[in-house]
Amino acid sequence: MSDRATNAQKDEMIPPAMRGFEAAEFTKTIDSLAQWAMRYMDSLQDRDVSQAVEPGQIGAMLPDEPPSNGMEAEQWGQVIEDLEQIVEPGLMHWQSPRFFAYFPCSSSMPGVMGELVASVLNINGMLWSTSPSATEIEMKMMDWCAQMFGLPDVFRFDSASGENTGGGGCIQGTASEAAVAALVAARKRKVKSGRDRSTMTVYTSTQAHSSILKAAMVAGLADDPEDRSRVRLIEVDEHLRMDVDALLRAIREDMAAGLTPCLVSTTQGTTSTGAFDPLKAIGQELAKLPDADRPWLHVDAAWAGAAAVCEENRFVLDGVEAADSLCINPHKWLLTNFDCDLFWVRDRKALTDSMNITPAYLRNAESESGAVIDYRDWHVPLGRRMRALKLWFVIRYFGIDGLKEHIRHHIELAKVVEAFVHAEPRLSMATDRSLGLVCFRVIGESELTERLIERVNDRRRVMISHTVVPIMDECNNPASVSERWVARVAVGASGVRRKDIDELIAEISEALDEVIQ
Repeated sequence: MSDRATNAQKDEMIPPAMRGFEAAEFTKTIDSLAQWAMRYMDSLQDRDVSQAVEPGQIGAMLPDEPPSNGMEAEQWGQVIEDLEQIVEPGLMHWQSPRFFAYFPCSSSMPGVMGELVASVLNINGMLWSTSPSATEIEMKMMDWCAQMFGLPDVFRFDSASGENTGGGGCIQGTASEAAVAALVAARKRKVKSGRDRSTMTVYTSTQAHSSILKAAMVAGLADDPEDRSRVRLIEVDEHLRMDVDALLRAIREDMAAGLTPCLVSTTQGTTSTGAFDPLKAIGQELAKLPDADRPWLHVDAAWAGAAAVCEENRFVLDGVEAADSLCINPHKWLLTNFDCDLFWVRDRKALTDSMNITPAYLRNAESESGAVIDYRDWHVPLGRRMRALKLWFVIRYFGIDGLKEHIRHHIELAKVVEAFVHAEPRLSMATDRSLGLVCFRVIGESELTERLIERVNDRRRVMISHTVVPIMDECNNPASVSERWVARVAVGASGVRRKDIDELIAEISEALDEVIQ
């Protein structure tokens, strides 16, 4: 064979990455994964929510060294077997209809399909020019969601007019990433006004998510979780909402000490109990400060914000018109697979000024023109995948009416749990029900509630979670407060039905009989 023929044959070789994945084999492999997926989802009704696994047990099932030789496409069945025999036994089944712990990870068929398509396309949407579809679909989804949740026009790309010339939003991974972005933008704005970055202070409530404190650590405003030199955890009232007077007092004290109030973060639906900080009152009080002294107002509505798709739940965002930034997570309660955090700002230049860095290899005519959005400037990572596809698929498939029905269904089921607690003389509501979240405790010593949660979860048929919060005494005396264990039931699993609630109630009742002899 001539050298020319040999070279031509080499040119015809299939790249290693594509071997075995010609159309027929790829279709067959995808079909086998689809069949596994259906078996897994169909099995959730019969599976326990969690499983007994010892540390290191799953890792021990894997070889100590990677394989030297790969497999052929027809051997893909071994991968499916390993999913069933290695992966599944070590999972907490977050998609179980009896998963009531933490806040659920939403899922739906359109969301799964969106993830699949994004994986197939596998683009890096760091710049508009690197895939215009990725940027412009995401911008449209942010505007769609702003409309769905009834947000003020200032947060939308499509409503720039008059004084509103610079808002908009992007999809972050989680609310924790949104908190970092908000804090970095707030700090940059203060630095541009002439303030020393070493004087910046952050304010949030004692009931806020740990992501706010972590953001302060990432941004260099705290050395560790116990560092309060520039982080203020504001006291809460008897309803576990941020105390406005305490917030204003802390801000005034810091200003008098020469510090710079940088960011205030409110929580609209706290993780522990679903409490809503008085956002409107906070916004009105901050507006009274001189512009130079006013801190950035960030709103964390990661869980509860999704409920605003229903008009009757718009109270969850009451006062958001005063916010500089806002985040809501469709992956918590709006049928969009993890991860998907919607992050809006009223002044996108304040955000992009804090994140922009443009090496020569990223320069291009479209970006230089200022006519496009480059999402690389909206968050810490440079690269970004096409998360907007799954959100687009979900909204198109269910429509606004379907999403409303989804939220209302969960709230109605949570009311059933609430009614059970009220009717059970050995239990007491720890706080008022908050949308789909019910928090209760066993009457008596805090240890009884701790033991109840352990018994319920040890049975593994359902799963609930706990928190520790200030609770009033049996006479509802706000002057008598102590830290108490509280059981949390978060109704939000995509496939949850009334029969799952009935099983939850039965499990709690049986565990209660064991705890209280």
